[in-house]
Amino acid sequence: MNDEVTTEPVKRRKKNSGHDQDNVVPITAGNPTKASALALDQSCLQEFFADGTAESSVVRCERPPKGVFFTVLPELKSVWENRAFYWVVQLEGRDPYIVSDPIKKQKADEEDVIRPVLFVRYVTMAGDEGLWPLKLDRTEGKSNDWNISARRIMELAATGKWVRIVSMKKHYRHQLSSKTLEEVPPKFSERPFQTLVDLAFEGRVIDSLDHEIWDALKDGSTK
Repeated sequence: MNDEVTTEPVKRRKKNSGHDQDNVVPITAGNPTKASALALDQSCLQEFFADGTAESSVVRCERPPKGVFFTVLPELKSVWENRAFYWVVQLEGRDPYIVSDPIKKQKADEEDVIRPVLFVRYVTMAGDEGLWPLKLDRTEGKSNDWNISARRIMELAATGKWVRIVSMKKHYRHQLSSKTLEEVPPKFSERPFQTLVDLAFEGRVIDSLDHEIWDALKDGSTK
């Protein structure tokens, strides 16, 4: 059987100046359009291309990644502009939540998972901006070497250094970059510190006793 695809003309009759005229319209089968032929005019799509200078709406609240050099803005005023303490609660397998101070006071006697955390603004050498949550030692407990070493590295970075974190068995140590801030200027955005916190914790603020996190703590649910 011959599977060859054929093309046959179809005749259409059209009146023109009182005379019939045959117009031949080819019908093609088995000849799909090539994908490359569907390219759109580049000028029509400029609005869809991301602006290379646009700031990311995603802000991470986590320790600067290992192996990546970062720096921290110094605080030269009595009122900090790029650091702040927050009450934070975090359950296993969940993202952290910020807890308002009035709610923390109401829950202080029954929940010990709420703890103060220092958020510090940092930026990597590649220009990625984030918040570093530094845990504080509990007043009734002994000091934690991980917390102390992390705080010292943060303060060192704030003196105008590019540093990176290296984990040891019992604490963090740091490594200084051979590059200075003059050679590689840090690319902090113009966004206020509070904007970064709002972006990092969008939808994760506990300001009432009706929040589902309290039921999870009471019932032992991790969902």
